Amino acid sequence: MSITKLQLHQIQVGKPLPFDAVDADGKMLLRRGIVIESQHQIEQLVSRGLYRDLGPEQLWNQSEDGTGMTIGNDPRPVAKKVSVFELMAQVQQSLDALLTETEPQDFPLRVQQLAARVQHGFKLDGDAALATIQMLHQGRYALRRLMHGAILIELLMAQAGGNEAQRQVVICAALTMNISMLELQDELFHQASPPNPLQLAQVREHPTRSVDMLRALGVSDESWLRFVAQHHETIDGKGTPRGLAGAQICRAGQLLSLADRYGAMATGRGYREPALPNVVLKQIFMDKDKSVDAGLAGLLVKAVGIYPPGSLVELANGDIAVVVKRTQSASHPVVRCVKTYSKQILAQPRKRLTSEPAYAISRLMPMSQLGFEVDPTLLWDEGFEVEPL
Repeated sequence: MSITKLQLHQIQVGKPLPFDAVDADGKMLLRRGIVIESQHQIEQLVSRGLYRDLGPEQLWNQSEDGTGMTIGNDPRPVAKKVSVFELMAQVQQSLDALLTETEPQDFPLRVQQLAARVQHGFKLDGDAALATIQMLHQGRYALRRLMHGAILIELLMAQAGGNEAQRQVVICAALTMNISMLELQDELFHQASPPNPLQLAQVREHPTRSVDMLRALGVSDESWLRFVAQHHETIDGKGTPRGLAGAQICRAGQLLSLADRYGAMATGRGYREPALPNVVLKQIFMDKDKSVDAGLAGLLVKAVGIYPPGSLVELANGDIAVVVKRTQSASHPVVRCVKTYSKQILAQPRKRLTSEPAYAISRLMPMSQLGFEVDPTLLWDEGFEVEPL
């Protein structure tokens, strides 16, 4: 391995890291694509000794001004297109690696960096980011659930008017709220029967155990810890682990509980099929002022929409399409047709406006009924960024 030490000017605040960064022994420290949100964090990392692998082909050279990379003698930077789906998959992979490390270093900082990447994906294309809940099925179930919570929290808090820093703390809580029961969640996902009494007891206790684990990993932000502790509480006092009620549960804790509940119903388990988005929203809205605050239930319906991006729908003319963009009219999202009424699978999905009578949505469908995988990058024109290799 050939490595070169990084300097402060080679890492920019608020911009994705354009390469993997390692320590002096070649051990991975930061994955390409991570966003560092403060100059102080950069200074801390560089002072510890941060390097990048030049690769066996030795093609990378410093540019004349020392601010960028070139390949060989060609001054043009080599770049690749990165979709929101790829970005979110990278965040999930990095989170999985972090949560399975035996003794993770700089744990709070690394979670914050992943939370910032979730926010960055929303800035690129919020509809594509939301669609990952329906369309990305790779990786462990437990990690997908954490990602779903983080994605929904960014959406809900942005709708509620929270600033970027406020949202990031709650996203950190969403990415770590189930840290004490990851193995159990994977077990329940594949289990053909509902949880047994021992498993239910573990589920009830996990918010408290997760807080204890996070403290041991160096998380000292009391807001972050409070949000995790309250994410299974409900306003009727029937939640766990403390049975808090009403105003005893902070607003962010209620939002986290709402996002977690939506993600659980939308994902399903081995003994339970994923619920269609309209069914999930109907159930949550029916529980308003019981287990869910009515205002927050309404916020979820408004933010997600009755046809969330990534949903599979049948159109009035018999075509099958995927919802790709919310509009001001909740009943008329933009879709892309992936299969015609005559059963022809389209290599290039066709954009349709559901406000037109022929393309009006007649029903939502389970994704399992489609019968083939759709490449999300064919469905979204936007939501890409160009990154150096």
